[in-house]
Amino acid sequence: MKKLFLLFFFSISIATTANSQELDVQVTGSGQKIILIPGLASSGEVWTETASQLSQNFECHVLTLPGFGGNPAADLSEGFLPLMESMIADYIQKQNQPVILIGHSLGGFLSLHLAKSNPQLVKKVIIVDSFPFYSAAMNPNATAEGMKEMAGQTKKMLLGLSEEQYKAQQEASIATMTATPEKAPMITDWSLKSDRNTVAEAMYELMTTDFRQELGEVETPLLVLGAWYSAKSYGLTEEIVRKTYENQYQLASNVQIEMAPTAHHFIMWDNPEWFMEQVNAFLK
Repeated sequence: MKKLFLLFFFSISIATTANSQELDVQVTGSGQKIILIPGLASSGEVWTETASQLSQNFECHVLTLPGFGGNPAADLSEGFLPLMESMIADYIQKQNQPVILIGHSLGGFLSLHLAKSNPQLVKKVIIVDSFPFYSAAMNPNATAEGMKEMAGQTKKMLLGLSEEQYKAQQEASIATMTATPEKAPMITDWSLKSDRNTVAEAMYELMTTDFRQELGEVETPLLVLGAWYSAKSYGLTEEIVRKTYENQYQLASNVQIEMAPTAHHFIMWDNPEWFMEQVNAFLK
């Protein structure tokens, strides 16, 4: 989910509610503003290498969401996704100019929502291995309503594990997410530092939220970078996985889909040169 700092560096925390719920934000570079949003249980450090390159020409704002990677959790009584969208939208509005969003996994899902709800504030969006309906990527016949029972069971299971069981579960799943094994301990550390209730609630809402139909209202240019290589062991091909992306994003009016050659879920780490080529071409 290592540190090269170019130009100038400063750190800010933006309080967005009366309850002191915060986005942790690291800012580098200058120029057109790019906001980078990490995925589930990830720290903003997942974007360190990406931001170090982009900050040579852009002002990069790297977020860590409340409850993830050691950032204190927020009050989720109104739901995880609505709160995160509201907090990030408030932050974008304070930039006083339209921004570019780059989101990985959950961060990509949030970026889609922000492009729809704040079209005047979002110039372009780069989605890194994320779908508008997570559950349909696993089961094409899934519906948001039909997934509630399974999502509830998943949430209950995550919250019911002992610390030892949870660590073992995280290590096993994370091992499949990157082809860069030296990064796996870092992802595990972020996950174990994350608030488990926040992780469980975020997973529940991802599993039961279908954004596919609303993509028809998103006119913002989208670049979707997909990963397929880890699915080879299950008999899936690049063509099959690409078709899944194309089906899910078919209502988007301005979308470009590119498949990473050999990356797993963390494309920015596994195929870094390819990743930056796609990002830079889209930004230009």
